[in-house]
Amino acid sequence: MTVKIARKRGPKKKEGVRRRYDIRLYLWEGEDDDLIAFLEDLPGRQRPAGLKLALRSGGALSDLQFTAFEDEEDEIDYDMDDYLS
Repeated sequence: MTVKIARKRGPKKKEGVRRRYDIRLYLWEGEDDDLIAFLEDLPGRQRPAGLKLALRSGGALSDLQFTAFEDEEDEIDYDMDDYLS
């Protein structure tokens, strides 16, 4: 008889207290074109991870390389060395 071990699906539970911030952002064409382009290039469900990447990088939006993730809250893919130098 074969025993199957149930595996948990999805991301592992995170430690600590989760905080939620709802932000409404108005951008104007001609004035905020770089921000509009950055956000439009992100899939809708990946925008929170993209915004975290932008906030943590402190660099120009054109330099960011965003990679899609299964769960946008789990990972942010960027090379720390590029942003620390």
